[in-house]
Amino acid sequence: MDRDHYDQTATVFSPDGRVYQVEYAREAIKRGGLAVGIRFRDGILFNIDKSIHSPLVEEDDLEKFFRITGTIGAAASGLIADARVLVDILREKAQAEKRRYGEEPDIRTLVEWVSRIYEVYTRYEGVRPFGTAMIIGGQDPSGFHLYETDPSGVFQERKAAAIGKGSRTAMELLEKYQDEGMSREEAIALSLMILKETVQERPADVSRGEEIHILTKDGFERIDLDGDSPKLKEILGASTWLILFEGKGEESLSDLEVFLSGTVGLNRIMVSVIMERFSTMEELMDADMSDLTSLAGIGPATAGRILKALKELEST
Repeated sequence: MDRDHYDQTATVFSPDGRVYQVEYAREAIKRGGLAVGIRFRDGILFNIDKSIHSPLVEEDDLEKFFRITGTIGAAASGLIADARVLVDILREKAQAEKRRYGEEPDIRTLVEWVSRIYEVYTRYEGVRPFGTAMIIGGQDPSGFHLYETDPSGVFQERKAAAIGKGSRTAMELLEKYQDEGMSREEAIALSLMILKETVQERPADVSRGEEIHILTKDGFERIDLDGDSPKLKEILGASTWLILFEGKGEESLSDLEVFLSGTVGLNRIMVSVIMERFSTMEELMDADMSDLTSLAGIGPATAGRILKALKELEST
């Protein structure tokens, strides 16, 4: 059997144990816009990057985030037409479960269901694997959960996930900075930092459209990066915005950053929040508990760690 036959069917393994059609489906995903999912203290954040290849395209028509139920959503990358098929299947399954049992299914039930659909399309002649991956997040009685699906039918529960173009860079940043104890503001700032880093990987003739979807116990909230910039600045603070998007202040604050990230062990997002208020080590040393806990995302425990480290620094 020649190589072409292995390439043309999803039902035959190559001699080295590969299913080429599934690998090609993954390549289609890598060409899609970046989608990021982050689980934080009070919910799930989805950040969607839309690749716009023509100024004539309506950005709102490029739908890459889908609400499955009132408490479950999915972000997709790859062939979005394939994603819509799977989303429709998920919605129908959720509605059927609610009619039968009187309540919506938990998120894992839906993820297992759609993953079986993925897998079936790798086993039969006359079909091809789905050329899309999804990050599915939601809430059930046990809390908030985030899953990543794959064209092979494999799924994994994750604390954070990234799919699409630039996902390798995004995952490196997530592995470094993601923390389940982070606040909503910190999760937003981290997702924006990821977009800032991955913009370098985009061709010059392709414009961007980004939107953030946040799921909490109160439901879904949508933030458009372009249209809601004032809202984001209000959430994050002006200095954090400048550090993330204009690169200002990093050199002059490097000593403070080394102390906060190295000595205290704070993540990049918390560091940038503190930098908004304090520009030098001297200013930080004059701070008290109320000064620190008044900052977004800085609770008593974190403030206590900072004050303890400052006290130890003064005594050396």
